[in-house]
Amino acid sequence: MNQQLEEIKKFKARFDNEEKEILVLTESGMSASKSGNEQYWTVSITALAYIDMKSGELVEGKRRVEWLADDKERRSEKKIYGLEGQKIYQLIVKESLPFENEYTHDVFAKGYWLMLVDVAKRNCQNIQLENILKEYQKEVFIQPEGCQKLILDKSLNLFSGEGIWNQKECSIHLDSDGEDLETANEALITFNELMTHCDIWDQKAREYAADELTELANDWAEEDDSEITHEDFARRILISEVCASPEGDFELFYEDDDMFYGHVIIVSGNIHEGFDGADIAG
Repeated sequence: MNQQLEEIKKFKARFDNEEKEILVLTESGMSASKSGNEQYWTVSITALAYIDMKSGELVEGKRRVEWLADDKERRSEKKIYGLEGQKIYQLIVKESLPFENEYTHDVFAKGYWLMLVDVAKRNCQNIQLENILKEYQKEVFIQPEGCQKLILDKSLNLFSGEGIWNQKECSIHLDSDGEDLETANEALITFNELMTHCDIWDQKAREYAADELTELANDWAEEDDSEITHEDFARRILISEVCASPEGDFELFYEDDDMFYGHVIIVSGNIHEGFDGADIAG
């Protein structure tokens, strides 16, 4: 009980005592996270914009609206507050206090986060917020050479679609240039290198994955299975996704041909510095 009270106290200490009433436009559905031995989940939903109902001020730009929920509340079919994406709500909230990250030293102004106190009204209407939603819902895409349309998921800041990489059809994902930006110029530098020399990158990624994971694949194998050689491993895996990020970072996802019972193999690296990891996931 003491730990629960301490968690609630710590959470509330991040926010101002003053309550304010806002009309808020949400982006996508609710999500939740917790770490370590925490008793409460931090549940959140992203706001695209909100209007201060006292001053009438329109505040644009993404904000995260947060609250705490225990395991029972999170598992309940009727989720606490039950907020949905791309809706307008009238909320009672508290603004976060100014904050500096002790590790990165990034500084966040007051109100960067909002603590949800209560939902005052649902299914609201407001022409300003509705116009912002219409703009948000417009399709944005790019089409690099070798790809079909890569459509921007604005909630993830990610362009995604299908393409051909080293003569294999796969999914392509490019990070956008930043929150609320509808370009991927930085990630395209990475992707163009991966595309131009796709045969070389594919072969090197297979070899690297085989170096890192062949022994583990044999550990996973049944007793009567033939030994998996380095050459077998490199040959059997099949590209499924190419993910490119700014500053040269990338991830290549490979199907495992059941060597890890359907887990995906992720080879990560940088076009300037080479590979730095090969893991299984999923």
